Amino acid sequence: MKVLLYFNPDNKTNGDYFAEIQRLFVKHGVDFNCVANDVAPQNTDYAAIFVVGGDGTLLRRTETANENNLPIIGINCGKLGFLSEFEADEAENAIILFKNGELVKDERLTLKISFKGKTYYALNDAVISRTYEEDKRMVVSVGVKIGDCGLQKITGDGVILATPTGSTAYSLSAGGAIIAPDVAALSLTPIAAHSISAKPFVCSADEKFLLTHEGGAKADLFVDGKLVGVLEQGDGVSVSAAERKTVFLRKKGFDFFARLNNKLQER
Repeated sequence: MKVLLYFNPDNKTNGDYFAEIQRLFVKHGVDFNCVANDVAPQNTDYAAIFVVGGDGTLLRRTETANENNLPIIGINCGKLGFLSEFEADEAENAIILFKNGELVKDERLTLKISFKGKTYYALNDAVISRTYEEDKRMVVSVGVKIGDCGLQKITGDGVILATPTGSTAYSLSAGGAIIAPDVAALSLTPIAAHSISAKPFVCSADEKFLLTHEGGAKADLFVDGKLVGVLEQGDGVSVSAAERKTVFLRKKGFDFFARLNNKLQER
């Protein structure tokens, strides 16, 4: 049995704590390949990816997991750690449960985003957000088309298209609905819209979205918080549910609503 061990190379996880996790893998006879955030796996002979860090570190590893069809086990060393199953002091328990095959799959819907000939994948969201330029227009208009149906354009700071997993992230902060992770749905949330009729809405994950820049300021396209491109008038972004889901390994009896309550109280 062999796993990939990713870490956030900051002072905490690159120091004594991370050395302790490596010692625990050796102690329990689990072979591992330790790599930093910017290193991709060299082969596919792995059973899982252990990610040590916060939610940002974990999000940056979902593409690697999907490309190699590997489940993720998160060990939280960040502030919130909503996506991770284990806290920092549970690392040994995580290794033991994994080795004994006592973790269960938690499959999460993932977005496929197409923009200017490139394809991106997002566990949380795709965001179109106006670009701030001094002495330039301060709002952007985004046209929204779902399947063959065009909705009114949304004028404001932009829009968030989120998965159920992403519904508890930026979308929630912008007033979007919380969607349970086992619901096959996508949510569109306007950001600081200039019309009281522009409200968040939820639709089936089978729908295909086309988001088009229809005027105003330039806009940035973010995929799971990472800037991937700039939109000007006429540019479009296609978004749909990806064929392959992101898979986490969790403890038996995982309760999404209990975790939601606990984590939001910590904010």
